[in-house]
Amino acid sequence: MNRQKAKSNVFDVAKAAGVSVATVSRVFNVPDRVGTAAREKVHNAARQLGYSPNPAAKALRLQKSFIIGAVIPSLDYSMFARLTHAFEEQLTAAGYSVFVVTTGFDNRNMLDTVKSIVERGAEALLLVGKMEDPRLRSYLEEKQIPCVTTYSYNDDEIVPAIGFDNFTATKQAVEFLIRLGHRQMAMVAGPLLGNDRQQARVSGFEETMRAHGLNDGIHIVEKSYGAAMMQGADAMRQIHHEFPEVTAVVCNADVFALSAIAECRRLGLRVPEDISVVGFDDDDYATIFSPALTTIAVPAAEMGRHAARSLIGALTMGKKIMPARLDTQLIVRESTSVPRIIAAKTPSRAIA
Repeated sequence: MNRQKAKSNVFDVAKAAGVSVATVSRVFNVPDRVGTAAREKVHNAARQLGYSPNPAAKALRLQKSFIIGAVIPSLDYSMFARLTHAFEEQLTAAGYSVFVVTTGFDNRNMLDTVKSIVERGAEALLLVGKMEDPRLRSYLEEKQIPCVTTYSYNDDEIVPAIGFDNFTATKQAVEFLIRLGHRQMAMVAGPLLGNDRQQARVSGFEETMRAHGLNDGIHIVEKSYGAAMMQGADAMRQIHHEFPEVTAVVCNADVFALSAIAECRRLGLRVPEDISVVGFDDDDYATIFSPALTTIAVPAAEMGRHAARSLIGALTMGKKIMPARLDTQLIVRESTSVPRIIAAKTPSRAIA
């Protein structure tokens, strides 16, 4: 009778990788303390031998859970999915497990959700947006749990931010439209209560328009994220009927923008000839839609990876988590052009 081959252990991995057992242990427990070349040798040897550390034994030995909590608004949008995937991938490679919970977009009442995940063993936390719940702030100060927030860049001593400036990103898009000649614009915003991301974008829109003397050209339409594909269409119908002078629409999510463009077709409006549309997030489908969407590219995966590395450093080496402001980029595609009024006044070139 054939005997089942014994499972590989840490000694086998050390021998195959040509390193010490202590190095193998550090690679799986405190990877930041091992050089890149040695980590790659150990991981390659482990894959070839089919070795993986026993998380339960590891947790018991070190009296740690190796669980990180990710508290995000939703997984219905690809931007949050990309962020969470990159975050989880980085932490899994370092031997951690990630528990993901969703809370919706209102950050004013998050304590119970965060408390439940901490009580289940989460040693560190990823949040999204500004911490609007004062009870949560007190709880995190008391517990001294490593914590980082993403998607918004803001100054907060309790929860350092690894994100981007929503105000500046929106300002960039609005100034681009103004340079094209647009003077009457509408913004399709998500829910504002407890949502600093949307609040910052609305402020960026309004203040940029006012800075250019376009106070009378400001129109805000607030929509929920429920059935977002329908919400963008509803917003475009409202804009068309209530503000027919609008020549450009800034949407605070790509899903709003694509839905709005589809509704333009039903309304007999051409994009961008009759109305320009700008999105936010640069989702994968922004390029395959027709017309391709002008949008703000958000560093979703970079935020996830950076947040994961920061939490690993805090947990394994006691490093202080430092805030980081990442860049966004306006990606100009086919859904924007000069407004119809200017286009109508521009004489066509005579054919020689």
